[in-house]
Amino acid sequence: EDVFANQEKVQKEVKAVLTESATLSCEVAQAKTEVKWYKDGKLITSSKKFKVESEGKSRRLVVEQVEKKDAGEYTCEAAGQKLTFKIVVTGKKKYFLSTVSCCWLKYCRIKCISCTGGISAQIFPIE
Repeated sequence: EDVFANQEKVQKEVKAVLTESATLSCEVAQAKTEVKWYKDGKLITSSKKFKVESEGKSRRLVVEQVEKKDAGEYTCEAAGQKLTFKIVVTGKKKYFLSTVSCCWLKYCRIKCISCTGGISAQIFPIE
């Protein structure tokens, strides 16, 4: 009998952005099932860095303030069965130009929108 439910829906590879948090999650068949999380084979315990969460049948590992060293293989284990995840760490958010507004004299205010939805505006000199 499978300990883990809906395995086909599990996001096995998670892309994490430096300094942000990354979440690995899976679902167990029984709400009372306890799971253990491992990173590269070493047991993870709850700390400021790693939050082990359990809600209903959902099991999550949240990695806070992602660093390059957090990349690698993670395993969720329950009753001898395992699910393997991979965290890939990427650089800072990429920004793309949204609109150019408020041009005056030799300066333009340019609005940039990050891929994750945050908005920032910067002022650039016109070449």
